[in-house]
Amino acid sequence: MNPIPYKDFTLKAKLKDFDATELLIKNMPSEFIGTDYQTDYYFETSKGKLKLRKGTIENLITHYERVVEAGMERTVVYRYDINPREEQINDLANNYKKTGTTKKERKIYLVDNIKIHLDKLPNGDEFIEIETIDVDNKFSSEELKTQCLKIKYLLGIKDEELLSTGYFTD
Repeated sequence: MNPIPYKDFTLKAKLKDFDATELLIKNMPSEFIGTDYQTDYYFETSKGKLKLRKGTIENLITHYERVVEAGMERTVVYRYDINPREEQINDLANNYKKTGTTKKERKIYLVDNIKIHLDKLPNGDEFIEIETIDVDNKFSSEELKTQCLKIKYLLGIKDEELLSTGYFTD
């Protein structure tokens, strides 16, 4: 299984003040993509995570693993199918065991090549995810890391608020 040409670095953190963080993002300047209502289904795989996302904005199947580097996660992507066909979705359901689900309301912002997600879970927990993304090989890994850390700093996210992985709601 070979990775596809996709690079990103990701930080996730639990939010203490959703509204204040969102105001900081709006003042960056940023582009608001919209509010997505997502359900992520995770499936058993021998390597990394295999996920089906069904949302009102984003729909995809992705197979990836996250490698921790300098307190951030570098993503190695093996599959990234945007707007999968029904046959692809059925293939997952028929050939892989479901291992977890995450439901969330996600506000999506863009700052150049950086996606910032503000997530609200059904239990009231609130999170932020910062992804510095490169699909065209425009940035070095070091540049992506620096971009991620800059946004972390601008939003006042402290190291102790960082999460080492994602979150399931069931």
